[in-house]
Amino acid sequence: MPAALSKLMNFLSVPSNVIAALAVLGLVMLLLRRRSGAAIAAVTLVALAGCTLSPLGNMLLTPLEQRFPDTGFPTQRPDGIIVLGGSYDTTTHGYLSTIYLEEDTEPMAVVPDLARRYPEARIIFSGGTDPSTPGPSEAGIAKQYFISFGIAPERILIEEHSQTTEQNARFTAGLIHPTPEARFLLVTSSYHMPRAMGAFRKAGFKVVAFPVGSRTRGWSEFWRPAPTATDNLRRLDIAAHEWLGLMAYRLSGYSNELFAGP
Repeated sequence: MPAALSKLMNFLSVPSNVIAALAVLGLVMLLLRRRSGAAIAAVTLVALAGCTLSPLGNMLLTPLEQRFPDTGFPTQRPDGIIVLGGSYDTTTHGYLSTIYLEEDTEPMAVVPDLARRYPEARIIFSGGTDPSTPGPSEAGIAKQYFISFGIAPERILIEEHSQTTEQNARFTAGLIHPTPEARFLLVTSSYHMPRAMGAFRKAGFKVVAFPVGSRTRGWSEFWRPAPTATDNLRRLDIAAHEWLGLMAYRLSGYSNELFAGP
């Protein structure tokens, strides 16, 4: 898929982006004195109210986060611990040489504890960086982070070229060549786990989910909106992007499952 088309599809998969685009379009049409401008503005206001004041975000996000419930630390020792990228602000790091974390920090936060619990397991970080971004890759930053917590450098493997979850799985498989007997712990955000599990299974991995960083409180919050309008909109953005990603991965053959489960 051409890069420009991919970026456009990613933009349109986020409801807040669509609402903002409609607002701009409505304003332009009103300035041009087009009758359709008022209709577009009205639709935008209704959509904004529905997305920010209703439990729609929780209704879409909860099934994603509860697909792989948190069952604690596995009793069977894994051969490796795979951590997916997305926790670092690589742009800021590239300009200021300082490690800045994004909002999904939990995958990185649990690694030192996992490394201590499973001392024989390799630590594999998969996450590339836009080539136009100056400075080290996200994987390179992650390696520095792991070493700072006392994890031996020889235990750490990094895959620093992937830009998508499918590439995370495919490039990591090319790096470590998993055998059918090998078991890997897959660490990523709870809402992202179904798509990640489908992609890694497709790539030949025997993976055990280790979801972290839930944004909802489980099924008890399914029918209730979040405390703030911005939380509702952010949850809807995340959920919509993931559900569309699940459908796209199944249709493109990146996963053999539409909604991967345990």
